[in-house]
Amino acid sequence: MRSIVAFGAAVSMLLACAAPLSAADLPPEKVTVAKLPPPNPYRLFVSDLAIDHILDGKMMVVDGESLKYQGTVSTGAFALTRLSPDRKDIFIATTFYSRLTHGKRSDMLMVYDAQTLLPKQEYELPAKKAQALAYKGTIGVTPDGRFVIVQNATPASSISIVDRKAGKFVTEVPTPGCWIVLPAQSVNNRFTTICGDGTLLTITLDDAGKVKDQKRSPAMFDADKDPVFVSADNDGDRYYFVSFNGNVYSADLGGEVAKFDPSWPAVDEADKKESWRPGGYQPLAYHKESGKLYLAMHPNGKEGSHKNPAQEIWVFDVASKKRVERVPADNAIAITVSRGAAPKLFSVEPFKRTITAYDAGEHLTKKNSAEGFGEEPMLLETY
Repeated sequence: MRSIVAFGAAVSMLLACAAPLSAADLPPEKVTVAKLPPPNPYRLFVSDLAIDHILDGKMMVVDGESLKYQGTVSTGAFALTRLSPDRKDIFIATTFYSRLTHGKRSDMLMVYDAQTLLPKQEYELPAKKAQALAYKGTIGVTPDGRFVIVQNATPASSISIVDRKAGKFVTEVPTPGCWIVLPAQSVNNRFTTICGDGTLLTITLDDAGKVKDQKRSPAMFDADKDPVFVSADNDGDRYYFVSFNGNVYSADLGGEVAKFDPSWPAVDEADKKESWRPGGYQPLAYHKESGKLYLAMHPNGKEGSHKNPAQEIWVFDVASKKRVERVPADNAIAITVSRGAAPKLFSVEPFKRTITAYDAGEHLTKKNSAEGFGEEPMLLETY
């Protein structure tokens, strides 16, 4: 009993001595956020659906040279994402519910600073934003950055127009049977959408963001025999598309109505015997400085294989319409290429969530790869 009392007294003395060394003597910890290094052409923005807990979608920022994770932006549920033309802003169209998973629905266009990753503005949208995968083109931005154009689906398709100059949503444009947003680059008030009958619908806005004119083109493709992927890439007003069967289409979208170039096959007779076809969610990338088109391709293609991961990346010289290279693709479901004179091509695969970087100069050469990026990374965009 005496020893227990003595032990208790000793513990009390130690606690009393320790009391002055409490929080008052420790400097308060400051919570900080690391700053991104200055941007370079290889900074990569990767949209992750996080489908197993879809309310927690995000956009990851990755250094395209080291393939090191640099930052993240929360995007919410079924977010549609796009960088501004000057690469200073990130646009995120997303949905919130008042009770997290239910309750009143609020659709918002969020604007984040692409360097600090901090929110800048938000605009309320009609509660019609497409609850869809973040395909390239589900958000479009006019070249001057003024009008942001958001794809809707209820499931009827329409377009919401936000005027950043006016600071508000200005109009909804019905686009029945048409999908995706392809802004003209030579004018600041025009965009085109792909329609289910193979035609392209071009919409011109007035200065208030209201519809001034709509014109539908003849059919660019046969929607039954040779449907195209909605993911496109462009050189100015000229947009490039690839069909499920591997035919390349291009269209000038600068005018009041779309104008087409002759289509050409990316798959020759020998490759048709092995049923090579494009596949994935972002299967096409174009580098305007070199005039090269990149396609994500898989063998043994058939009806319904258009989402299959790529086994090879094929490189085409658009001027000659000839394939100049083919390289292994590591199950890519999305590809993109950086801008400028020393491009890099990036791909992402869905199994280990691996991002692979290639030098895309004279030859397409694999440089490095890293795995573990998010959960469902599927849309790539470079700075």
